[in-house]
Amino acid sequence: MDQANQITVLFIIKPERGAGAEMVLVEAAARLNPDRFQVICGLLTPDAEKVIPGRLPTVDFLMPGLNGWVWLRFFFQLCWVIYRRRVDLLHVNSYVPGNYARLAAALMQAPIVIDHWHGFTRFNAKRRFICRFLGRFTDLSLAVSRGVRDYLVTQGGLNPAKVRVVANGVDVAAIDAARPGPLMRRELGLPEGSTVIGLVGRLDHWGKGHQELFTAMAQIRERHPVHALIVGGGRRMDEVRRLAESLGLAGQVHFLGPRRDVPDLLNAMDIFVLPSYSEGVSLALLEAMAAGLPVIATEVGGLPEVVTDGENGLLIPPRDAGALAEALTRLLGASDFAKKLGQNARKHVREHYSLDRLGREINEIYGELVKQKFGGGV
Repeated sequence: MDQANQITVLFIIKPERGAGAEMVLVEAAARLNPDRFQVICGLLTPDAEKVIPGRLPTVDFLMPGLNGWVWLRFFFQLCWVIYRRRVDLLHVNSYVPGNYARLAAALMQAPIVIDHWHGFTRFNAKRRFICRFLGRFTDLSLAVSRGVRDYLVTQGGLNPAKVRVVANGVDVAAIDAARPGPLMRRELGLPEGSTVIGLVGRLDHWGKGHQELFTAMAQIRERHPVHALIVGGGRRMDEVRRLAESLGLAGQVHFLGPRRDVPDLLNAMDIFVLPSYSEGVSLALLEAMAAGLPVIATEVGGLPEVVTDGENGLLIPPRDAGALAEALTRLLGASDFAKKLGQNARKHVREHYSLDRLGREINEIYGELVKQKFGGGV
């Protein structure tokens, strides 16, 4: 391969503003060196081009749904795209589309294949076999935390020599440009002087800890009446809303649905909570920390790699509403301590979890793999 030519990179993504894992790949693609890498974004979902930077070319796989026979069609379409576009490097995200994409790359002999893991996929015997088999055709697996990496090795059977940690990154510039908190509070109709807790996460299941948050709010209501902003949509929205109402919190919990202005909403919050049952590294948590909010997170997955208890946030056990109530009471009763946690969180995330850092790492990784495959450098 002539090293003077650009390396053609194809990302396979289904980006949505509310899907942080997918947006990480979009942001990484936008930060690749344009002199060395020709980036193409392969889109799996309708209207995804709305969240793709305008300078990046796209390929729409026209999938009406992400199930059934459409995956077979996707497989053959992707084989054609790899051949027609002469793809040198395939970077895939998400378990199911990633499997079909890696199989297509193996068939079409794409030189470099990378898969990206953002969380804890449940591995049964079938999935372990698939991962080990496709691992033979995968040059590198990227994990967003050490916890995810260790899980992939022990539970998924991946070769530890081919798994590398690359932490997520957040858009610090967007956070700095966010609208002022008082303005956002007025727009949201929040009572003046109220204390506001925020939780950002999809409502497709109970795993983000909404139940624990509402229970904790009910427990501290007499001493510390607070309001909560619930950001995110999903199929369990009505169930979660009914839970808040059953606990007498209808006037205190505000369901905002999917939003594209999360940095603005963060400025309307006093405390950010993420009582998840399982988590790789939450982009919402990183954004809240970068905005200087004191955070409370569960001690699961990769969260303890970001949050140091008592230094830049508080860690609690998962599924423990009492522990969450105690942590909230601690922050609400000690404003100086809460402020210190927020300041430390802001500094930590901006130093270690910026998008610029993510872009540099991805460029370096691609350069290493290209050198291994083709010799020379990029």
